[in-house]
Formats: sequence, structure tokens, C-alpha cells
Amino acid sequence: MSLELGTQLGPYTIVARLGAGGMGEVFRAHDPRLGRDVALKILPEAFAKDVDRLARFEREARTVAGLNHPNIITLFSIEEDAGVRFLTMELVEGRALDRLVSPGGLPPMKVLDLAIPLADALVAAHGKGVVHRDLKPANVMVTDDGRVKVLDFGLAKPAGARPSLVASQAQTVASPLSTAGELLGTVPYMAPEQVRGEEVDARTDVFAFGILIYELATGRRPFAGGSLADVSSAILRDAPAPLTALRSDLSGDLERIVGRCLEKEPRERFQTALDVYNELRLLKRSLDRGESSGRPARELPSIAVLPFSNMSADPENEYFSDGLTEELLNVLAKIPELKVAGRTSSFAFKGRSQDLREIGQKLGVGTLLEGSVRRAGQRVRITAQLIKVADGFHLWSDTYDRVLDDIFAVQDEIARSVSAALHVTLLGKPTAVPKGAGDVYAIILRANHLTRQNTQASVAKAESLYQEAIDKSPGDPRAWAGLAKAHVYDAFFGYRGLDESHRLARQAAERALALDDGLAEAHLVMGLVLASLEYRWKESTEHVRRAIALAPGASEPLWTMGVYLGCYGALEEGREFLRKAVEIDPLDPNAHLHRSRIEGWAGNLLGSCEAVMRALELSPEMVFLHSGLGLTYLRMGRKEEALAEIEKESSAGYRDYGLAIAYHASGRSEDSDAALARLVSHGPQWGFQIASVHAVRGETDQAFHWLERSYELHDSGVVLTKMTPWFETLHADPRWSRFLEKIGLAD
Repeated sequence: MSLELGTQLGPYTIVARLGAGGMGEVFRAHDPRLGRDVALKILPEAFAKDVDRLARFEREARTVAGLNHPNIITLFSIEEDAGVRFLTMELVEGRALDRLVSPGGLPPMKVLDLAIPLADALVAAHGKGVVHRDLKPANVMVTDDGRVKVLDFGLAKPAGARPSLVASQAQTVASPLSTAGELLGTVPYMAPEQVRGEEVDARTDVFAFGILIYELATGRRPFAGGSLADVSSAILRDAPAPLTALRSDLSGDLERIVGRCLEKEPRERFQTALDVYNELRLLKRSLDRGESSGRPARELPSIAVLPFSNMSADPENEYFSDGLTEELLNVLAKIPELKVAGRTSSFAFKGRSQDLREIGQKLGVGTLLEGSVRRAGQRVRITAQLIKVADGFHLWSDTYDRVLDDIFAVQDEIARSVSAALHVTLLGKPTAVPKGAGDVYAIILRANHLTRQNTQASVAKAESLYQEAIDKSPGDPRAWAGLAKAHVYDAFFGYRGLDESHRLARQAAERALALDDGLAEAHLVMGLVLASLEYRWKESTEHVRRAIALAPGASEPLWTMGVYLGCYGALEEGREFLRKAVEIDPLDPNAHLHRSRIEGWAGNLLGSCEAVMRALELSPEMVFLHSGLGLTYLRMGRKEEALAEIEKESSAGYRDYGLAIAYHASGRSEDSDAALARLVSHGPQWGFQIASVHAVRGETDQAFHWLERSYELHDSGVVLTKMTPWFETLHADPRWSRFLEKIGLAD
């Protein structure tokens, strides 16, 4: 419906036509009651007769009304007059972002000044379960006083809606492009999954955000073409030109952030807008410091250590080549001037024939270390080469023929060579290696490999191998630290009695620290024992912080600290540690699992879902993930999806725990009783979960009984008590504050 100027619509007088979108025309109107101008968005007459379109219009109203954020347009009301339905909204005066794009791009700081609030707006929208689906410069306004406002949530749908490419094209009116020959309309800002007509989620907006920032920074779009088909093909297949190749004054970190947003596969992008927002804020802070000191901020050299290939005749030596890779990674991670990609991320490319430059870009590093190991008896030949990601050139390579007793010296030698090639200094000297240490080293590597598999059988086998290494070399601190961690896993996952697991873990951790107080792994495992099994938070965090200082490039100490801070209730500080852990090792499922916990505790349920789904993509067999995702769905009111997800859980204990809660929420009391009975039958090590079920069911006395019993048994789940949402029914009971005080988590 097109209205003449001066037309009266309810109390509003039409002043001017502002434009049109897929859901109707937009007018400026005057509201005499409050003496202000507003924006009116009117549903076309043809739409009003269509039940589906009308429902969509009303859904838009509910969507926008639920988004209360300074960078998102404010909806005032939904009204009707003489059969005309319309929205009244905040009138935003300024210029659309597409009017600000300039040839060659905006100044770097201006790009960040626009990108950061825009990312913050997406964080707020995604937190409410809203995916915009049509993010583009024309839908973003910059007000006259410089504030960013996201407009037109007309295409927004709850996450998980399945779009149609044709429908998406039809729903957005074409707007002129800045470059001749490019396609008109929405398609240039679509993510690959939109082009293919697949499901969209928050990561779809992240892709569009990357396109938008690329355009602001360079003055051109990353995917171009002379027709709809050409642009669609470019989105699906082409890699855009790197930002720094188009503008030398742009930060390599901005190039990395935008490149991660523009990954073709959703699982390889940033998983939430919050991740993007945090990265951009850190970049701006870094650039601010560089400008204030009168010199540009320096970027750290970065490296990923790819798994060394096992060239030996015996495939059993695979653990040896993997172990050597890990040890090199650990040595390099101790260099404060060097940024090292985490182990899990590097090992994700094991056995994959992929272009090294592409791997480097996905890991966000400038250099790659790769090599091979050929072992025969006690002799080993190691080849290593350092490759520059930008052009694929070799910076350095060498070959080492050694006996196994020299292996530690070889690690140091390779690390020093890499360090010299990267122009950084490696601290420390080659380790003096006792006779026979090579055999012990090989045993420890194999045990480490088994511990990471984290099944009851593999952990038990690892314990026997650690003990074998200790028998051969009682003074090796790494064997003791590994044994301690295996016993912690016994406690965490119920593989052995809690009391025995606690005692053995404590003894082994103390022995490792006594042998080498400078071993990061020893401090980390002692931190795990003190917090998760003894609830001694201050001492625990001191050990974890020491582990972080000793191994600043390792992700596990960071995500451990992040989740412990979350357990106190220090959510923002915990989030920062988890953000760093994910940045270092984006393919570590544990980092994403704990990030899911902290986002759930903070009430960001969509972010929690996305994080646990990322963990599932990386480790489909990992325990608790399906149950954890299902319980988050339950908190979102998605009961059927919750039950279906929990049923997929591989751990019987976690499955019955999730089902007992979900059945209760669904009104299926008999099924809840049966699941709770099964959970109890799994043993007292599930006491914390049993307490959670009783709390949800309103069985307060039983909940406190099981919490107390879990405390007495040193159940590791107790550390989650304060933030676990299922215990909200207990908060008013005086026993609650007393229990929190007992476990060291009182306010």
C-alpha cells in the first residue's frame, strides 16, 4: 500500500516515504500525542489477505519487540486502522552503511568502530534465539551522532528455520551495488548454506557479518560476479583475496578474524557472534595501545605443529611420532614471544592431504612445522621443515639421525632451529638425558595417547604403562603427572571408587611436583585434585595459574581456569579464559564443552547450544555432550527435542540423569521415577546428578542428602553446585548457603 503525504493512519500523519523492504513500505509519520516522528512499516494489502504472510508480519513484531539493545531498532507497537496493519518503530536518522562504503575502504579504526557495535547487536539477537538472515549494509544505519542501528528484522526467524533461496531473493528489494557488473540484491551477502537452501543458524549471520566488514575495509565485496549464478558460485567455491593483499595498512589479525567469519563450512567459522565481538574488542585494544605508544602494535609470530608422519614399518610406532609432535608443541608453547596453535587443532589435520597454505589459514597461523619419523629399534631419523603459510616457501629444514636416548636433545634442537627461523629466543638449555630415558619416554608417550582416549579400558591401560615408566625411572616427573591425571579421570567418570581415585591422584601429583616444580602438567593436575576433589579453591587456582605461566600456549590450563572462575560466579572473567583457550585450540572439544557450561550459566542458551554442538562435531562419542545439549534444549522449552537428544547419550549414567529431569518437565512422572532409579543403581559416584534430579522434582530433603553424600565422597560434580540451574529450587532453604560455605563457594 502506497500512502500519499498527509494521509492520516490512526493518530499518525504520513510525512514522507522512506523506502521499501521485503515485508512492506516504510514511512516517516508524526505522532501528535507525544510530539515526535516515528517510522511506520505497513504490510502490503496483498500480504494482509495471505494468512502465512500475515503471521510472518506479526512474528516480526514479536521478534523485534524482544530485542532490547542500543544497536537494534526499537519497536513501539503493532497497530491496525481501516484494515491496514502496521508497525510503529523508532525513527533512525542517519545514513545506511552502504552509503559509507568508500573506494579503497574506510580507515582501520573506523572499520572497528562500526564492526564492534554491530557484532554486539548480533550477540543480543542470537541470545534471544533470533537469526537475522539478511544482514547487509542497507539494513544497518549509522545515526547522525555515530551510533550503529540494525534495521529490518523482517527476514528474521527462530534459529533452525529452513530458508528457500528463491524466497530469500524475492523477499528483499534490490539495491544498487557499488561496483558495475555486480549482481543486485541480497545474494552477495548470503552464506553458502543459504545459497544451497539448507538450515541457517547464528553462524549464517557471522558469514554475512564477515562480508560486510570485508566491504567496509576494502571498498569491494569478497564475492562478485555478473549474474546471480556467478555470485552464488563464488560464494560456494572461491576464496576471497586476503585483506592485507588489498590494503597493506590493515592488521593481519583483522584479516584472520574476517577470514574465519567467511569459512565455507559453518563448523569452521566463529561459532557465536560473541566470539567475533571479543576478538574485535581485543584487536581494537591492541591497536589503541600501539597508537598511543607512537608505533604500530606488533603481531606475534605464530606456528602450528602438524602431526609428524610415521614412516616406520611398524604402525604401532604411530604413538611415538604423535608424541614427538606433542613434545615439540609443548616446548614451542613455552616461548612467550610465539603464538602456538593448540594440539587438538593441529591434530585435526592428521592424515589429511590438504594444501598447507589452506591448513595454515584455517588455524590462523603464519608458519607450519611438519615432518616425519622413521624408527628402527633404538635408532630414529627425524626430518622437519618450517613452511611460510603466505607463499608455501620453506624457511628451514633439517634431518636428525639419533638413538632414542638423544630424543630430548633432538626436541630442543628442532625447537631452537625453528625459533631462530622465526627470530624469537628459546629459553632454557637442552635437557641432560640419563641412559635408558628413551625407553621411558616411549612408554609415557603411549600412556598419554591412551589417557586422551578416555575410556575405562584405555585409562586403566595407561595407568599400567605410567607405572611401568615409573618402575624404570622413578625420578621422571612426567610419568607421575600422567598417572595423577589418569586417576583424576577415574574419579571424574566413575571408573574407580572416589576415595581410592582421590588418594592415588593426590599422591602422584605431589610426587610430580616434588620432582619438578617447573612442570606445567604437574601444577595443572594438582589444581584439578585440589578444586574438583577437595574444594580448596584458592590453592587450586594458584596451581592452575602457575601452569598457565609455565605453558602460556596450552589451552587446557586456560579452559580449566575459565570453568573454575565460572564455578565461583565470575562469569565474565571465566569467559575471557575460555575465549583464549578456544582461540589457541579451536578444535578442542573440551574447550567448547566448558564454554557451553559458562554460556548456559550466564543465560545465553543459544550460545550454550552452539558451543556444545561444536564439541559434538569434533568428538561425537564424548560423554555428556548429548545429555548436556538436551538439557539446554529443555531450559529453552524445547521438550521433545530435549528428550530425543538425551536418548543419544552414550553414557548410561548421564543418559538416565538427563531423562529423569526431562521426563519430569514433560509431566511423565513414572518415566522420571524409573530413570532416577536407574541412575541410583549406577552407584554413589552419581550422587551429584541424583541430587540435581531431586531438586528439580521439588524433593528438597533428598536433594540435600545427596549433596552432602557427594561432598563426603569427594564427588567432582560438587564444584558445579553454585551455578547449576537445577538447584534454583534450593536457594531459599537455609541449608543452601551453609552448603556453599562448606565447599568454599559462598558469596
